[in-house]
Amino acid sequence: MLEQHTKTKILIAAAELISLQGYYNVSVREICEAAGVTKPVLYYYFKDKEDVLAELINESSVRFKELIDKHIKPDSPFEEKLEGLFNVYVSFAKKYPYLIRISVLAQLLPLPEKIKSLTSKRTDESREIITAIFEEGREKNYFKKDIDIEMLVYSLIAPFGIFIAQTILFGNNVQPLKVNLKKYFEFWKSQFLNKEK
Repeated sequence: MLEQHTKTKILIAAAELISLQGYYNVSVREICEAAGVTKPVLYYYFKDKEDVLAELINESSVRFKELIDKHIKPDSPFEEKLEGLFNVYVSFAKKYPYLIRISVLAQLLPLPEKIKSLTSKRTDESREIITAIFEEGREKNYFKKDIDIEMLVYSLIAPFGIFIAQTILFGNNVQPLKVNLKKYFEFWKSQFLNKEK
């Protein structure tokens, strides 16, 4: 348990520093100081700074998938899955702000090619899970048959991402975030869900 706590302290410190200063402007020494550990402790868990960042990207994907498993049951009706997806985003923002910071900035900051590639891969994996849910909705006539599922997915998750990023990066609390996400979610459903359902 102590080992996991130490590793998490390093990851949180790295995420905070990298999100504020950029990957190339942060040293291993600074991460160690912020985490309250020595360099040998950091190197016990990670090969180097790039490995720390890769772990953050992977952890973000793992935590997102855990929340999907918690909030979206495979045999539940589509509307419950859609509500579950909303809860996934709210829970992720509430529980893992440091992962959101690094996920947002991994899309925008100059980073090693290996990290950019890993970020793209993990983002695609999460989007595929959501796409499968939406395809099920189309099959069950919750959306028009000819709707572009890829664009439909982006029409929900891109604004969610913007609301969450603004809240986390600019330090607003989660309650208004949930209100704003819910407001947009209701708007989105009114635009895209079949009224007959």
